[in-house]
Amino acid sequence: MDLLDTTEKWRVIRGKPKREHLAAQHLKAAGFESFCPRIRHQRGTLRGKVWFVEALFPGYLFARFAAVQLRHVASVPFVSQVLNFMEDCGSVSDRVVSDLRSSVDAKEIITVPPPILAGDTVDLVVGPLRGQTATVTRVLPGAERVRILLEFLGNLREVEISILELLGDRDPRIGALPAHAA
Repeated sequence: MDLLDTTEKWRVIRGKPKREHLAAQHLKAAGFESFCPRIRHQRGTLRGKVWFVEALFPGYLFARFAAVQLRHVASVPFVSQVLNFMEDCGSVSDRVVSDLRSSVDAKEIITVPPPILAGDTVDLVVGPLRGQTATVTRVLPGAERVRILLEFLGNLREVEISILELLGDRDPRIGALPAHAA
């Protein structure tokens, strides 16, 4: 590794587990540009659905520095090591980091919305009413069920149904807007 190289490049840093964002903060405080993309998503727990924020790349973050600064970066709190490959302190393309940055908010977080929200228009995909379109009136917490307003025999009825029986405006497999709607 050429420790005299003064060219600043984005490099991959291994942070302490569940502390990547703290490593990024300490790197910024030490004068380095750092980036730790995180993801915010809902997960079911015994308390019901809870929002979690985790590193997009668990255990890793990015920092921009020159190879001559390697020892300084490695000594920053919550940094475990700077990844290197065969005696070379590897780098990441500026384009990769800028693409990632364009998909996060000001706090470097990507929020994955729930697959279905109140007010969404959905299609029933299972059962005798398959093909019917309805509007979600309420998402029931912790039960993976929703209430929908459905036209049946000329009347509007509110019905409780499993989320798995619906296909909404969002792709339920990933909980995000489909590519054509983004």
